[in-house]
Amino acid sequence: MLQAVRVRRCFPAWVAALAILLAGCAGKHPPATSGVPTAGAPAPDWGAEVVSIADWGETEVEPMDPLIPPYDPLTAAGSGDQIKARFRGTHRRAAKISITPAAAESEMTIDALAASVEDDDDMLNHSPAITESSSSDRVDEEKRSVRVKAWVYAIKYEKDQDWHLIVGTDPQDGSITYFNCEVSGLPSKTADAYTPLLDVRKSLADLLNNKLPGPGGSYTKYSHPIPVIIEGSLFFDIDHAAGVVGPNGMRPKTAWEIHPITLIEENTD
Repeated sequence: MLQAVRVRRCFPAWVAALAILLAGCAGKHPPATSGVPTAGAPAPDWGAEVVSIADWGETEVEPMDPLIPPYDPLTAAGSGDQIKARFRGTHRRAAKISITPAAAESEMTIDALAASVEDDDDMLNHSPAITESSSSDRVDEEKRSVRVKAWVYAIKYEKDQDWHLIVGTDPQDGSITYFNCEVSGLPSKTADAYTPLLDVRKSLADLLNNKLPGPGGSYTKYSHPIPVIIEGSLFFDIDHAAGVVGPNGMRPKTAWEIHPITLIEENTD
């Protein structure tokens, strides 16, 4: 800038001084913006509390597939390893990592979904019986593709490498209806469901600002329940009785689940 002033000697001294002053100000202050958030702005911080509880209410633990390693945050290359983790469970494996081809139903509330499913006792006494076999696929009552408006109250990362979501109705409604939903561990890469279920795991990471609950047997509860839209396949859990899964005060009164989730996104309405 000083060199430029020497070259332009024909300008009065006060003009050169003003030019130097304006150049300095321009370097210190960025251009004004319209106030519109920039692309890629961080997602909200929902607030989280880790709560250690003994849920499930069972003594027998489902065996895990010994050929599929568990995600270990101490040795993993990052959260990407957790997102790509394979499903390790064995009970009803065929149903848990597949997507029903049924046509998608209209969006409903959690209350409406809970009222629309078969009675738990009828499912426990289903004919033919629903078994724990790894090849146990969906029965007719489970062959539904549903979409719900819900709020995520708590999440737990399971040994089978599912994320277990306790969702419910609007926290402003007073009496809340809770329901179980599962972001499933992944099937083999050759399975039809692999890519859509991987996309769901990525969507959950985006929703949580990549602050994913990991192994440890504890729930992460959200002080600000997360408003979401969830789509997925219905599933009846024969392993866990109604009312035993989830943090105290947040235990669904049915063993029905959305499992696997095929879409999860923030509800901005």
